[in-house]
Amino acid sequence: MLELIQTYYRYNAWATEQLLNACEQLTPEEWTAPGCSGNGSTWETLDHLINVQWGWFCWYDETKEMKEAIRLMLPKDLDTLQKARQRWVAVNEQTNTYINGLTEESVKEIRSFVRSNGKQESHPVWKLLMHTANHGTHTRAQVFAAIRRAGHNPGNIDMLNFILNVEGAS
Repeated sequence: MLELIQTYYRYNAWATEQLLNACEQLTPEEWTAPGCSGNGSTWETLDHLINVQWGWFCWYDETKEMKEAIRLMLPKDLDTLQKARQRWVAVNEQTNTYINGLTEESVKEIRSFVRSNGKQESHPVWKLLMHTANHGTHTRAQVFAAIRRAGHNPGNIDMLNFILNVEGAS
């Protein structure tokens, strides 16, 4: 289980770096244009991607309570690619520190929180981590699609491409 999570988060980091690089192709108008599947513009969707991971990992590593972590997920302050890159560096470092500190036992631990509707939830850490990583995959795909719709080639972030050409190359 632990190897799967570690691999998925290495892929997640690589794919997000590819995404940030692909965003360099966008004009200022394309960066701010509405219509990026569910989160407004490309920058707002990228903001969502990075800040949601930040919020979850602040809760995972217990630097924030769930209510505070959720507030981190909401800001819309990454309106430039430079700001997004700066935040991503910190979020990725925090993510790696947490992921690298996990053990086979710790991923099975149960974490509890209260949803905004008042419902109590309890789940193993591994399921919550897979949710966060999957959210990243989904949201990156939205941004990649927006880049393609703008007429640019964002490259290939398929996980098999990562396994064969990045993980397999090391």
